[in-house]
Amino acid sequence: MTLRPWPLVRDEELLRYKVFAVHKTHRRSPRTEQDHGFFLVHTLDWVNVVALTDQEELVLVRQYRPGPDAMTLEIPGGCVDPGEDFGTAARRELREESGYVAREFIRLGAVNPNPALFNNTIETWLALGCTRAGDVQPDPGEDLEVVMVPLAEAEAMAARGELNHALALSGLYLYRLWRDQRARAAPL
Repeated sequence: MTLRPWPLVRDEELLRYKVFAVHKTHRRSPRTEQDHGFFLVHTLDWVNVVALTDQEELVLVRQYRPGPDAMTLEIPGGCVDPGEDFGTAARRELREESGYVAREFIRLGAVNPNPALFNNTIETWLALGCTRAGDVQPDPGEDLEVVMVPLAEAEAMAARGELNHALALSGLYLYRLWRDQRARAAPL
């Protein structure tokens, strides 16, 4: 059996908020010819930034997140503004959330945050040669604390559950793939 996309039967917007809209979409299974309803969140694309200093310190931010009702430790990131490209958003989010700027930005890749529910993409960017350029510039709905961690410690923090934001871990994994690929390609 060859899997095929499910054709759209109808789509209904249920709720609209500032940064997302909830839709109920109905799709038809090519296998059974039956219609099925799905709830989807239509939202802006996002960026993550794996930010490293020349001393191999990882720039992290701690902030309150209402979902788990807890403080979380994350890599800088946020929404891509309408009309903004991912690279520009990555530079902006790094500066706003951490006060850091980078000498070089490299696109590491993109993932779907949760394709069962969300329609957007998150791109991860590597920021190399990060230096402090000023104060954090948080949005009104966020309070941020910058936390510097030796890169080698980040995986141990993830193993201990101290760094458990799934999208941040995805970004760090993309960085690891990039780093490992460069190591294999380096001449001996």
